[in-house]
Amino acid sequence: MTGRQQARIISRAVLALGIALSGTAPVQAGVPTPRPLADGLSPSPLLLNVQSVDPGDGPGGDKGDKGGDKGDRGNDRGGRDNHRGDRHRPDRREIRITRLDTDRIIRDLRSVRLECGHYDEVYRIDCLRQGIDMVAANIPNAPEYRDARRILRRTSRQLAKIVATYEDRSAPRLVAPRNANPRFKKRRSYRAVKRSALPKAMAKANAVIEEAATQLLRSAENSERRYAHYQQISNAVDSTKVLLRSG
Repeated sequence: MTGRQQARIISRAVLALGIALSGTAPVQAGVPTPRPLADGLSPSPLLLNVQSVDPGDGPGGDKGDKGGDKGDRGNDRGGRDNHRGDRHRPDRREIRITRLDTDRIIRDLRSVRLECGHYDEVYRIDCLRQGIDMVAANIPNAPEYRDARRILRRTSRQLAKIVATYEDRSAPRLVAPRNANPRFKKRRSYRAVKRSALPKAMAKANAVIEEAATQLLRSAENSERRYAHYQQISNAVDSTKVLLRSG
């Protein structure tokens, strides 16, 4: 509040007090003389109220309001920025099945089949097991590929149990050459199954692969678009049975 405003308020308060006490207002320069009150009348209560000062109306109050406005504008700007960021941040639920990702899964499975086909039969089940596990790890983390990833991981675990049951512990591990599979650079070695138990182990592994191919088709039956992709993945998985023919 400026000095002039304070002086004006004090002047009004003094005038009101004078009227209340004497019934007439003191004469001041530039202030008209009010008519005296009639006998028996009391001064209006409104004249006895001294104006209160609101600190918010002064310069400091203005600054406080401006500061609050700035804060509000900052919050609004921050809110807009956050919403803008939300628009550009991909929602995992919006990631859909794509031709590019499905083709990559199929190529990965084919590369596993080609690699394992170069090895002795006793190493093929473990080679296929590790290959399928690596393919599953590379599948996009999107809802529409969730079933494919789950089925392939389960298939890998089932093949691992077969290898553990029929493993030939006297046979050396086969270390995969550095460029055995250009799509998977991970260093790995494969365990052998007993040659005498190879027909039985191959038959069980073949059943596991058939079940995986069937489960892939069934898991996508409720979506025509997804079924087309899962059908191709299923065919690629089923094609690995060529590795499981002993003799």
